[in-house]
Amino acid sequence: MRNIALAIMIVSLAQCSLFFPTQVGFQNNTSTYTFLAIKLGSVDVETALTPGQQTQYFSIDPGTYSLYTKSIDGILYQWPAAQPIAGGFSYTIMFSQNSTTNSIGYSTYVSVQK
Repeated sequence: MRNIALAIMIVSLAQCSLFFPTQVGFQNNTSTYTFLAIKLGSVDVETALTPGQQTQYFSIDPGTYSLYTKSIDGILYQWPAAQPIAGGFSYTIMFSQNSTTNSIGYSTYVSVQK
């Protein structure tokens, strides 16, 4: 019985990555910061992402990618932590601003396809 349950779980997880596309989107939750470009693997957003805006979701291949952003100062910044992207999930990378230190950070949220 345990083997059957394990087999069903493995098939379900495999189907998730086979039938649902892997995608990523970006959301700017800062109050004053504008991104002029965001790049993650094959996803290259070159339209301004102003405070409160979010992008559509873009298809991306599973893998591990460096995240790059460019701000209004024109500097292309490579974020220090590579982003692992697994097949069959939706990823939302949300940028936020720490008002105390006036620094920008991000969080990655993962969900099963909608």
